Amino acid sequence: MSACRQIWCKSFRGKSLFSGESESDASVPLIGSILLLLVLFVITGAAFSSFLSSSGSYVNFQLPVININIESCEGGLRYGSDAERARFDENLIVLVHEGGSPLALKTTSLKIQGYGNSYQGIVGDGGKVLKGDTSVFYTDLSSEKKNPDEYLARNRATLKDGYWTAGEKLVLCGRDSAIGTEDSSVKVNVNGVGNTTDNYGFKAGSEITLVIIDTEGRNVLAKRTAVVEFAGE
Repeated sequence: MSACRQIWCKSFRGKSLFSGESESDASVPLIGSILLLLVLFVITGAAFSSFLSSSGSYVNFQLPVININIESCEGGLRYGSDAERARFDENLIVLVHEGGSPLALKTTSLKIQGYGNSYQGIVGDGGKVLKGDTSVFYTDLSSEKKNPDEYLARNRATLKDGYWTAGEKLVLCGRDSAIGTEDSSVKVNVNGVGNTTDNYGFKAGSEITLVIIDTEGRNVLAKRTAVVEFAGE
């Protein structure tokens, strides 16, 4: 029995030793493969980064540096008291590009918020005035789907090359929306109601906030505030 136990113990130890050597031997190429993949990943990432830098592709990820200011802001409510009444076309905001990158008009949008009014329906045929928290959204700053007699006429020089560049002005008007169409690129809602004529006016003496947005990167490029001066003065 003693001899059998010795033979069994030797056999067990031999198997254990052999098994341990096999696992160790198998782990060496596995670790080597992982290290090789990590090295290849680092090299590939560095090469791709170098390619983007040399090709100028990083430009697409940089925000334009611009300086846009409100030169003047005047208007009044189209339907208000005699002391504050002004037509939609008398609501004018003049913006000036004072320096920095040119802005592509097709990919630049603009939002104005303040206390104002618009109209819903047809004048004299069941229409009504809407007053309150007014939001005006220019989906882009090109001349497409806007009133040619207002927006295009006032901004012809700025619009001609498709870019708003340093030194150029942009004039916004309360009648910039396309007339007689729901497909206007100027949208107006009052107190959350979007079914309006898309014309707008802001109360004289109140403050408006204007935001310019890069629609491709969805980034705010400029944010300005101004007090509306009465257009009749």
